Amino acid sequence: MAFALETERLIIRLFTEEDIPTFIEMHIKPEVNLYLPKRSPEEHRTFLLEAISRGNVPLNRWVMEEKATGNFIGSCLLREFNAGDPQVIEIGYSIDTPYWGKGYGTEMVHALKAYAFTLPQTKKLAAVTVKENIASKTVLVKAGLKAKGTGTRYPETLELAYFECGAE
Repeated sequence: MAFALETERLIIRLFTEEDIPTFIEMHIKPEVNLYLPKRSPEEHRTFLLEAISRGNVPLNRWVMEEKATGNFIGSCLLREFNAGDPQVIEIGYSIDTPYWGKGYGTEMVHALKAYAFTLPQTKKLAAVTVKENIASKTVLVKAGLKAKGTGTRYPETLELAYFECGAE
């Protein structure tokens, strides 16, 4: 059975090759890409093909689609926060502009948080965001993650706000 999570309004499912053009189209929008690492369309294609090739594994990158319409809303992921440390799982996401401010991000984080803590290795869930990204910080807090200071990540000179939570 292929990975899928459902919430009241979302389906979170595996990427397919048919999703790649929509994902790239979303990520070339300056507003969507404002707080994300800058990647070329080919770099996006490469890491999505890697996610697709991993298939039905517990940690991956997935599509978020609106349950009522089937529309592509964005993507989300769970991965080891630090490669080789399976106890701290990072959540990440990007959402297309027409779906901002509608609660989809918070709904998705709640779903991935619940799922992450069903995995036996997960001790903490972590997330990072650019300090100026107030909307993302709000989503994380609404979903129960707590601000825990700052850290650096991609590239190592970029200082980010760090959030985490343990199992409830």
